[in-house]
Amino acid sequence: MVRRNLLVQSRNPGHWFLLIVLPLVDGLLFGSIGVAFGEGDAPVQLLVTGILLFHLIWQLTLAGSLGLLEEVWTRNVMNLIATPLTEREFMGSLGLVGLLRTIVSTAVIAVVGIGFYAVAPDTAGWVLVPSAAILLLFGWAVTMFVIALTLQYGDSAEVFSWGTLVLLMPLSGFFYPVESLPTVLEVVARSIPLTYVFEAVREGLATGTVAWGPLGIAAAGTLALLLLSGWFLDRQMRRFRIQGWVTRFT
Repeated sequence: MVRRNLLVQSRNPGHWFLLIVLPLVDGLLFGSIGVAFGEGDAPVQLLVTGILLFHLIWQLTLAGSLGLLEEVWTRNVMNLIATPLTEREFMGSLGLVGLLRTIVSTAVIAVVGIGFYAVAPDTAGWVLVPSAAILLLFGWAVTMFVIALTLQYGDSAEVFSWGTLVLLMPLSGFFYPVESLPTVLEVVARSIPLTYVFEAVREGLATGTVAWGPLGIAAAGTLALLLLSGWFLDRQMRRFRIQGWVTRFT
């Protein structure tokens, strides 16, 4: 299944655009904004590091959700069900492909950051290690949620594969403290685990220290979200079998 997904994506120009061109454009866009409107190196470091970490979630979620949607678009879901392939094996293949996509896209942004803005990927220091782990787990939770919706709504759920993170991006303080948001939205932002990850990353960029408090809150929130998404996906799979949703994919 990993080989199949890699072959499908390697032959689709749209996937190459999302994997190479979009990270390249994002790196140039946010790096240039930091140069144009910031003073010193801090704004550029913040924006380039923020978009690099965002792609940790983005590419993992895209690989997972689009991996299932590819089976829906090609009317191959019934064929998969007829094989000995288990649900865990299928999900595991999507996760591995997602990690490979993440490595490639973050490498592109890292090259842009180093080559054009002199921003190394490890500028924030050791805080990036636990932050990256939490972000990948959060991305997997979003992936399971989107796949669960796809089981029910089919290709109509495509918007959730990219729209979910687009909604979370301005609320999670990727590029600015959430105190900059309107008061009502700040309350919402404080309920999102990503907010605390990027709070820790900003502190790492400013002081070089690891803010374990915000990271602990982010880890606890992400774990809760993983459990909730896992329960929702399991529920949707049971309904998929019992209510015959497979007929929507033939």
